[in-house]
Amino acid sequence: MNLSEVEPLQVMLSSRSSDKVMFEGKLQEMSVLRRAIKTQLESLKIGDVSFFKVWIHEDDPFQPGDADSWEKCMEKTRRADLVIVLYNGACGWAMDRDEFRTRIGICYAEMHEALTRAPSKVWAVMLPEIRAKRNSPDADFQAYFRRQNILGAQVTTGDESLMAVQRTALAALLSLARQGVGESTRGKFYGGDALSWSRLDFHERRRRTIDTVTKFLRGRGGRAVPKVEDTVVLNIQGEQVAMVCDCIPASMTVAAARELVGQPFLSDHQTAKKLSPSVAGPVHVIACQKTVSESQALRQLGFPDAVLVAARFGIYVADDVQKIQMVFLTNCRDETTTQHRVQRFLEWLSQEQEDRLLAKRAVSRRRISDLIAQETVMVTTVK
Repeated sequence: MNLSEVEPLQVMLSSRSSDKVMFEGKLQEMSVLRRAIKTQLESLKIGDVSFFKVWIHEDDPFQPGDADSWEKCMEKTRRADLVIVLYNGACGWAMDRDEFRTRIGICYAEMHEALTRAPSKVWAVMLPEIRAKRNSPDADFQAYFRRQNILGAQVTTGDESLMAVQRTALAALLSLARQGVGESTRGKFYGGDALSWSRLDFHERRRRTIDTVTKFLRGRGGRAVPKVEDTVVLNIQGEQVAMVCDCIPASMTVAAARELVGQPFLSDHQTAKKLSPSVAGPVHVIACQKTVSESQALRQLGFPDAVLVAARFGIYVADDVQKIQMVFLTNCRDETTTQHRVQRFLEWLSQEQEDRLLAKRAVSRRRISDLIAQETVMVTTVK
């Protein structure tokens, strides 16, 4: 018998750690309950063979907000055979949450990542839901959870949760055994919100995606520009930078979808006329329904000699001569994936200190756009 035949299922427990729950006769942090769940599940055996190997955040030394902790959680979610959501309606911590008001919390992101990868591996045990403020990250998570129609045990205490998680894990084990974990992991964007967006025509999908991006940026402290449609001014390294948002509502290989965006920087001089003199840019944020290759991004720019970075959010392209900047956010299949891609882009800017260079290029781009606008006026006057 080889190792793979006796290796336990990898289980990830997704929930808040610091929220309080009644457990063992007193109010305790959820982290205490999570450790008890881990111990109980890992004790389930046939002979010497364990059913489950459980990962919880408390197993690792990182603290919420560490630079790499978010990605580590996403990786654990992707690798897990089974994700059990101990749901109480709280979206979880988000990096820089005090600084930025609307973020996708870690519990929200873990659940979405798991559902996107393999819907059948996501199970839930539901505690009483917290009261969320209107339009808050917690309210967004609660609305998302309800849309998924995930069946799960309803409990009121940690003691009930302990038993419910055990039953849930065993039920999931039997279910996965019947259908095969390998088959179940083929699920990606064929259901839920992504399917709803796929049913939309190009123009409606484009509108919904752009609205999602602009709403998220405004929630990050940005402000709309009344005279410039789909533009949000964001403070980046002390500079007010205009982020012009657009969407390619299908594959980049579909000309009709790609041409809805074209080369948006060709109109930067017209956009600059409508912006306050203190606003830099613009920078073009393009949400794409599907993937974007490096060569496709460069073709959209129009020439190959440019700064190009392929990252988890998509592709960032910058021309250090004309100071053109474009961000291609990939796989924006629904509201949640779109928000998550924008969030990852902004986090990448901060973590890699690219925000300073982006702001510097944006200031230069504004000067170039103003000069082009002046030249255009002079040529028109001469005629």
